[in-house]
Amino acid sequence: MLPHRDRSALRKIEEELAASDPVFAAKLSEGGPPTQSRRWQAILVGAEVTALLMLVFGLMAGETGWFLWGLVAVPPLVWAHRSLLRRGRERTADDQP
Repeated sequence: MLPHRDRSALRKIEEELAASDPVFAAKLSEGGPPTQSRRWQAILVGAEVTALLMLVFGLMAGETGWFLWGLVAVPPLVWAHRSLLRRGRERTADDQP
């Protein structure tokens, strides 16, 4: 979360932008990125489930390759998912007064 001084400065810049170029300001405030963010979350969840299935299948079937690829894939996927969620929370926290 940004300090109050920074938030007020950003709000002032936003007001000046809306006054000088209302069409551009409207396009920025449409809300496109959250939809894209939800799409990435769905893709990451699908990839995480796939990696977990690879782990389980590798363990149950004795396939070392499947298990190792699942083991290698899970940590970066979880990290990416958590980073995306954290970025979304920061974005919503900055939007609140």
